[in-house]
Amino acid sequence: MKTKNGFALLTALIIGLFAGFARAFQLTFTAAGCDALNTQGTYGDVITRVAEGAISAHLLLANGTTPGSQVKLCTAALRPLGTAYDDAADTKNVGLELLMGAPTAIVIASKAIAAGVRVYATAGGKVTDAVVAGAYLVGESLNAGAADGSEFMIMPLSPVINP
Repeated sequence: MKTKNGFALLTALIIGLFAGFARAFQLTFTAAGCDALNTQGTYGDVITRVAEGAISAHLLLANGTTPGSQVKLCTAALRPLGTAYDDAADTKNVGLELLMGAPTAIVIASKAIAAGVRVYATAGGKVTDAVVAGAYLVGESLNAGAADGSEFMIMPLSPVINP
């Protein structure tokens, strides 16, 4: 009887040890928060997706060819999901900060933009203050964007298409 209980205890300890190693290995090489709804992983308020083409930080992103796993640069005609958290090469993971996930977002201007105006998605993942039919409203500028390519802060709004 003692031999069976000792063997069961030893087996449980070995399995527990390997389970601990497996868990440590997973945390080191797998994104935290991976689940069926977010196959790429979640890092705080940032989700990850696979980039379709090269992406630079703070540009607007939209669903890619495979929504839910891929993103690409937003255009005026695509509904923006959020902004790129960092730079990413084609087919690499990129952090996606959802527009409604934080009280502010940093975006890239397509031209000089004043503070306190509504901004819309435009070509190349940038934003503009030009009201264009069919473009998506992204938010309201909290400070000015100096020129094309400059970073500035907005208060995100739920993306709504401009009629």
